Amino acid sequence: MEYINEKIIKPALIGGVITGILAFIFSFIPLVGYCSCFLYLLSGVITGYLLSQEYLPSDRDYLISGALSGGIAGFVSWCLDTVITIVDGFLSGTLTIMDMDLAVLALLLFIGILVSTTIGVAFGVVGAAMYRIWKY
Repeated sequence: MEYINEKIIKPALIGGVITGILAFIFSFIPLVGYCSCFLYLLSGVITGYLLSQEYLPSDRDYLISGALSGGIAGFVSWCLDTVITIVDGFLSGTLTIMDMDLAVLALLLFIGILVSTTIGVAFGVVGAAMYRIWKY
């Protein structure tokens, strides 16, 4: 982990947070919401662009930063979706403390975060690699 430095983390955070918020927003649009995972490609592209503005990164830098960016984007999108789902469930009365089985809820939340971050990492790496190929 000593290889990951500030030059990689800053662009990954910016690209991941921006794209995670966009993926969450686009998830509300019918049909587009199913393709919002392709926005994780954008996280890799944004991160690759920001990374190349700081210094001349290696191929490894692109892949690491793309994975971080996509993972952050998936995590941010998952967090926003989870908060909205839980708040909506409590406000609509479909989710109450008495009916909630905490073990099932924890399992569903764990599966959700695992899927979101894994898809984000995969697409983020592809997006960063696409930017690297396109730029050079």
